[in-house]
Amino acid sequence: MTKRTATTILNIELAAIQTGQAPEWVELFPAGPDIAARDGRRFTLPDPAAVIAAFHENKGPLAIDYEHAQAHRAPKGEEAPAAGWIADMEIRDGAVWGKVEWTERAADMVAAREYRFLSPEFLHDKAGRVHAIVGAGLVNRPAFVMTALSRQEDTDHPTPKETKMDLTALCRTLGLDTGASLDQILAAVDRLKEDKTTALAAAEKPDLERFVPRADYDAQKTKAEEATTALAAFKADQTKADADAAIEAAVKAGKIAPASRDHYRALCARDGGLDDFKKLVGTLPVIGDPSDLGEQQPGDKSAALTEGQRSICAAMGVSEEDYAKSLAAERT
Repeated sequence: MTKRTATTILNIELAAIQTGQAPEWVELFPAGPDIAARDGRRFTLPDPAAVIAAFHENKGPLAIDYEHAQAHRAPKGEEAPAAGWIADMEIRDGAVWGKVEWTERAADMVAAREYRFLSPEFLHDKAGRVHAIVGAGLVNRPAFVMTALSRQEDTDHPTPKETKMDLTALCRTLGLDTGASLDQILAAVDRLKEDKTTALAAAEKPDLERFVPRADYDAQKTKAEEATTALAAFKADQTKADADAAIEAAVKAGKIAPASRDHYRALCARDGGLDDFKKLVGTLPVIGDPSDLGEQQPGDKSAALTEGQRSICAAMGVSEEDYAKSLAAERT
């Protein structure tokens, strides 16, 4: 999967906990899934939990610098000092928030409103799907409308203090203890996703026994099997009949000896044997006069007479069998 790093795209304005102090928790990414930047680019945040999981897999804090110096100045060998460190992350109403350990200098600059916005650096694919946050920079040109890092206190409408998200109701819904950790909650959500995938797969391939009576299903299955067996038997009989016809035609044509019928029947019984036999017959020479024995066996003496000899028998009033015997006696 191709990943790209985006910087200075999401410039997030974050509110101070109270006037004159840099906030401990800052918004790193707005709630998705669709996120539009002021410069026209669009991104999606389909799975905030995956972004947090990627942070934990990194097993270390992520740097916040000034004006994305890590991306632009550090590669040139120039100084790119940290303004703070993202030490933890959590989800709040679909948005990704980070716990920041500010440097003294950066905290003073934020409190003095010298920097008011935060721009995260993140990895995304070609489709714009966000996969991980790799850092952030203090900036003053916002691309997104987000919570301010530092803003003047409105005495008529004071900024409320941050409160820790109450996950009690969520824990009850997931069947967890009210004191469950964030990792346990995320694991329960992952299980719900897996259950959803399993349910959708089952819906695509339902159990027929739940919709069709078993007896009816078995009866139809038996009929199908019987029909298949009958069709196979019909095909076998048809193949045998075609083979016998081809063999008899070859006998009458004088291409094969009548006594070799069984040999050629065995050949035709093989897979593709009938086609092989027909090709063979086409290459064989005539080894005897064309036979007019038909279905008669060679032992039937009357069948050995030619049409001319039969005409003689009819004219003389002699039986064909007696005439055949006399011819046989003459040959001996």
